[in-house]
This record gives sequence, C-alpha cells and structure tokens, in this order.
Amino acid sequence: MSNSNTTLIQTGLAGLGYSPGPVDGFFGARTKAAATAWLAAEGRPAGAILPAETTAMIFQGKARYPVREIALHCSATRSDWMASSGLAAQRAEIRRWHMQDNGWRDIAYHWLLGRGGDILAGRPETEIGAGIMGHNNGVIHICLIGGHGASERDPFARHFTSQQNISLRQLLQGIGMRTQISLISGHNQYAPKACPGFTVSEWLKEAA
Repeated sequence: MSNSNTTLIQTGLAGLGYSPGPVDGFFGARTKAAATAWLAAEGRPAGAILPAETTAMIFQGKARYPVREIALHCSATRSDWMASSGLAAQRAEIRRWHMQDNGWRDIAYHWLLGRGGDILAGRPETEIGAGIMGHNNGVIHICLIGGHGASERDPFARHFTSQQNISLRQLLQGIGMRTQISLISGHNQYAPKACPGFTVSEWLKEAA
C-alpha cells in the first residue's frame, strides 16, 4: 500500500539528486538504494561535496541563498497533452522549450506534477531555477501539467486533477520538512499572467 511518509522521503531524495524511482509512496528497491546512498553521503546532495545545510540552500557560484519560498506554475497545456507519453516525456519536451527556445541552461522548474499525481524532479533543488524573471534566488519552482485557458482567479479543480491536488500538498509538506518555507506563491503574483491558473492563497485555505 502507498504510504504518504514514503512519498515525502522520495521527494526529499530526488530533490537532493538521488534516484528513488517514481514518487509513488512505495518503498521499493530503488528507493532503498537511494536512501542507502544518501546515508552513506551523510546527508549531502548526490555528486556534490557540500555541507549538509545545502538541503536548505540554493547555490550560484559561491553565493548561497536560503530557501524560503515555493512558487507554483503550470505548463499551460491542454489536459490531454502528451497524455499517452507520460510525465518523463512531458518533462523532456518542456526542457526542450526552455533550452532551445529560451536559451536557458536547463528546465526552469525544480519539480513537475503530472495529471495522475506523479512527480518528477527538474533542476536540482540546490540550483537556482528560472521560473520568474528577477525572482529566483532562494525560490523552489513547481510546475503542474495542465492549465490551458486558465485565468488567475479560477478554482484549482477547474484545470487540475484531484491527484495533482494531493501530490502538490504532499510535495509542499516534504520541502517544508527540509527548509523553513515562509511563502507559497503563484507566478501570477509577480507577472501579469494567469499562471499557475488559480489563486494560490485561496487554494491554500481549502486545506485549512
């Protein structure tokens, strides 16, 4: 049976650059191997010789930025976009948009949430993203697949699934266990656009 605590462990391992497999709440062989590697590295990110507190830091060169905010986004794609291809293929396509079309060095987001509630890492959490122009230092960016035709004041359920709702709240909780988050925002709070396709403050109140 899927376990929400295991889901939090998997998101944490993936955020540190390990490979726990799908974020599905099942403690299988890949999750066990990733956890073992993390323990062997004494909590450091995978492939990095960094102090343990980097789980709560974003780095750019020698500059360190405490992670205090999570910004939510959407892909602005139709609900059936690449539905048969899976989230890994959708991530690859978004990465192509960002690298080839925008000239960025990687996908803008740290996390992506598929229509079925599946979760995949984008950029490592310890690297600065590119989700909001001029507002990326110390910000973790999360992108929900979907949101085509949404407006900034639409309810979450109009464009996104119940599985995404559950997974997003679990992902936020998991990040919050690794660093002190003081703000969860939407892209539309920093730019005149609909993204993420709902009002984040209202969505957060739904779980209160």
